[in-house]
Amino acid sequence: MYGRRLFYFFILFSLLFTTIPGVIWAGPYDLNLIDTPKTYTSYKGELHFDFTMYDRGGIFGSAALSVSDYAFLGVYFDVGQMIGSEEMEWEQPGVLARFLVSDGSRFFPPLAIGYSYFGKGKTSKINGDTVSGFYVVSSLRYYLFGFDQGLSYGFRYPIMPLDFSKPENFSLFLGTDISFSPSFGVKGEIENFYFSEDRWDEIFYNFSFDFFVAEFISFSLEFKYSPSIDRVVRSLRIGYMTQF
Repeated sequence: MYGRRLFYFFILFSLLFTTIPGVIWAGPYDLNLIDTPKTYTSYKGELHFDFTMYDRGGIFGSAALSVSDYAFLGVYFDVGQMIGSEEMEWEQPGVLARFLVSDGSRFFPPLAIGYSYFGKGKTSKINGDTVSGFYVVSSLRYYLFGFDQGLSYGFRYPIMPLDFSKPENFSLFLGTDISFSPSFGVKGEIENFYFSEDRWDEIFYNFSFDFFVAEFISFSLEFKYSPSIDRVVRSLRIGYMTQF
């Protein structure tokens, strides 16, 4: 019941502010929110690196190169217990891809399709494996705190691991990033929303504080909560962008 109320509140809060017009995206250098994608595909020649440190010394990293203004390709990797004295847990690297179908300049809203991981860290894994698959994401714009902000929403279908690739694991997500200044912002998202009410305890409510210490470097303190694990998971993300 508590999780359901949070979900409805988040939807109402987000939809309220999407009625206010805006012209550009919040967090222009971010390809994703926390665990969910945005429609943004960057500019040709931009290279994005992200490293997330999660519980028990694990590191989740990714690199994505924008091959055009409308698409990027990349890879991600996950090494559990990389920091510490325990044996490292190596996972097979995965693929990242996103293609912008519509930039929102005509009749359709911004819309992108892609392939990516569905979560970072141990709590997002299924039987010890990182979940990845296809997604469709769209965006809305709104104006708040003197900046243009963005709301992202869409759905995901898992492909890996293979025994999790089932229609009942089709899920929805919703999130927003809010800039308060050029150097500080927050993000919030809801992911793993399934159509079956019996699985609503598997929903994740994620939140982060973002700090931009230089033009192309960012730090994020991320917090994730799900009734299924009944605790707050904390992680640190470092992002870097460069250009060819």
